[in-house]
Amino acid sequence: MRLKFEIREGVGVLRPQGRFVTGSDAELQSAKDYLNENGISKAVIDFGAVPYIDSTGLAFVVELHKSLAGRGGQLLLANANDRVREVLEMTRIHEIVPLFGDAENAEAALRGAVLC
Repeated sequence: MRLKFEIREGVGVLRPQGRFVTGSDAELQSAKDYLNENGISKAVIDFGAVPYIDSTGLAFVVELHKSLAGRGGQLLLANANDRVREVLEMTRIHEIVPLFGDAENAEAALRGAVLC
């Protein structure tokens, strides 16, 4: 898995690419460091290029959520395909870290904006 970072109007957008599976620990630390170094406490994980997620990917989501929440921030998820959505719902992670249909709406929610 590769992880791309972007900051859009004060919100960190993380775009993992490829299977989000075992071996993603370095990416988690990289994401936490990137957000900390840039003073970002609100972030979205855009799953648009992720075909599958396993327990390591779920741990990534939970740990990043805890890291941001510990700094008064929030993590949202977006753009999950049916397989990823199913795993997030089975594990009930979507109840802790909300899941949006697309990254644009998730980003707007973090900024407090309302999209029509």
